[in-house]
Amino acid sequence: MASITKRGNNYNVRIFDAESGKRVSQSFPTKKMAQVWANKIELKKFSGIGVVQSQDTLPEYMHGWFKTFKEPTISNTTKKRYLNTLKVVDENWEGQKISEITRTQYQRFLNRFGKHHSLASSQKLHSQIRASIRDAMDDGIITNDFTKRARISGSAGKNEADKYLDKPDMESLITELKRDVNATHPSKTMALVSLYTGARYEEVAALQWSDISEKFGTVNISKAWDADEEDFKPTKNDQSNRTVPVNKGFFDFMYQYWTSFQQVAAPDPHDLIFVTPHGKVPTSTAVNNMLHAALKRIGAKQISFHGLRHTHASYLIYSGISLYAISKHLGHANFNVTLSTYSHIFSELESRENKNLISALNSLAPNWNKGKSAGNKRSVISSFSR
Repeated sequence: MASITKRGNNYNVRIFDAESGKRVSQSFPTKKMAQVWANKIELKKFSGIGVVQSQDTLPEYMHGWFKTFKEPTISNTTKKRYLNTLKVVDENWEGQKISEITRTQYQRFLNRFGKHHSLASSQKLHSQIRASIRDAMDDGIITNDFTKRARISGSAGKNEADKYLDKPDMESLITELKRDVNATHPSKTMALVSLYTGARYEEVAALQWSDISEKFGTVNISKAWDADEEDFKPTKNDQSNRTVPVNKGFFDFMYQYWTSFQQVAAPDPHDLIFVTPHGKVPTSTAVNNMLHAALKRIGAKQISFHGLRHTHASYLIYSGISLYAISKHLGHANFNVTLSTYSHIFSELESRENKNLISALNSLAPNWNKGKSAGNKRSVISSFSR
């Protein structure tokens, strides 16, 4: 991108020249002349003049890009997603120079991937590859963005309604989990906490006793648990740092858990609530296995531990809680995330909300028509159409 600044009576241009590999500058008496010269230099970049095409293969470039630009700043969970993408790239693009890949080749690759994966998986794969290719373009490594205007395909994946429990099954699961609240196997109480607060697994796992306040009726969520490092890490985003209100029922089962905790808990330097008698935080796999067994016992559909968060949110939506309050409560980055995640429920409730809307309008100035004849009403209505 050229930088044009006025200096006295002249216009000075500074721009990167792909041919020389250096930033160059020149002055012109008019701004128009400066722009024309800058455009000529810029065209060299896009025509390939002076650009040494990279000899790296796509896997080589992406591995280097990942280690330089992504790995130092991302969480372990996000890192795993990138490593999955790199594995796919390794398997499909071995020996293929990044500078020689065409849009047709890349589109065929996406089509093959989409035949055996969900649309969400295809979108994630494409977004990560596209991010690296955009950087390669910016760095002058390649001149052709073969990911541009690519079409993404894939199966629909799991139905949204299958990711959460309805109210009867939610209540049955709460009853089932409360049958055995104790610190010998804390995963059941972790599930209850998620159902009552909508907290994510890593947020529940990171809770300390000091985070719970019966006096104020709240749970403070300010950190997450890194299972790989066995230590605290920041929450998913700034908005995820939040204080969640809870009811008396929450403190009832937590008091029962605390009583058991005093007897069986192992010494823990992190002062965590949910640790086994051996001093370990239940893994995501362990809590999901427990949940699947509990759901099977009550005859409910199978959902993941994260599905408890969706169940909590869905219950709030059906109860008429505002989008603003739910978004803040769940710690979403913004309201659009909440709306997008639960759009299927909001669409389902549209008919009910339309009836409420009409009811609200009907209650507006209810005495307005009193004393007016039917003829007068018709004359008013007809006047609107003129």
